[in-house]
Amino acid sequence: MALSSYVLHFFYKFKVLLLVTLCLMVLWATLSYIVDSRQAIPKAKSVVENFRKVTSLEEEEDSQKEKTKSTVKVPTMQSSQGHCPAVSPYLRGASKLTFKASLTLEEVEKENPQVAKGRYHPRECSALQHVAILIPHRNRERHLLYLLEHLHPFLQRQQLDYGIYVIHQAGSTKFNRAKLLNVGYLEALKEENWDCFIFHDVDLVPENDFNIYMCDRQPKHLVVGRNNTGYREEVVEQ
Repeated sequence: MALSSYVLHFFYKFKVLLLVTLCLMVLWATLSYIVDSRQAIPKAKSVVENFRKVTSLEEEEDSQKEKTKSTVKVPTMQSSQGHCPAVSPYLRGASKLTFKASLTLEEVEKENPQVAKGRYHPRECSALQHVAILIPHRNRERHLLYLLEHLHPFLQRQQLDYGIYVIHQAGSTKFNRAKLLNVGYLEALKEENWDCFIFHDVDLVPENDFNIYMCDRQPKHLVVGRNNTGYREEVVEQ
C-alpha cells in the first residue's frame, strides 16, 4: 500500500514537471516569434523602400529617353538636301564645241571623277528627275568618245541624276537602232526606276545646255537644228 502511494506521487510530480516544461517551451517559442517579427518589420520596410527607389530610377530613365526621342531629330537625306532649282545656276548657254585630235576613254574618265560606271548625281541638291541616256552604237568609237566628253559635263551642269547606257550591236548584220533602244530601255529599268529616257544618236553632240534633258508630259524632240543643215529648224511630228 505504501509503495503504490509512492508511485502515484512520483507520476504526479512527473506530470507537473512535464506540464511546466511544455509551458516554458510554448512561452519561449512565442517570445522568439515576437522578437523575429519585430526584426522582420524593419527589413521588410527596407526592402520596400529599395524597391521604390529602383522603380523611381527606372521611371526617370524611361522619361529621359522619351524626352530625348521627342527632342532629337534623326537627319534624313531629304531634310538636309533640298531639291535642285528648276533652272540650274551652272548653265552657260550656247558654246562652241572643240574635238581633240586624239582622245581616250581614260581621259574622259579623268575629266569626270564624280561619274561611276556611267552614273552621276549632284551632291549639292536632290535632282528633279532621274534620267537615262540610251545611245545605240556600232563601229563609231571616235564619235562615242567625243559625245561622252561633252555630254557628261553638259548633264552635270543641268544638275541631273543621270545614267548613260551605250547599247552596242555586234556582228555585220544591218544596224537595228530601234531594237537596240528597246533593249537599252529594258536593261536600264533593271538598275533604276528612271523618270525619263533620252534616245540619243552617237554623232549628235549638244551645244546649248539650256536644252534641258528632262521629260515633259509628252515625248519631245530635243534636236531643233544641226550644224550640217545650217541650223535650220526641223519639223517633228508627234
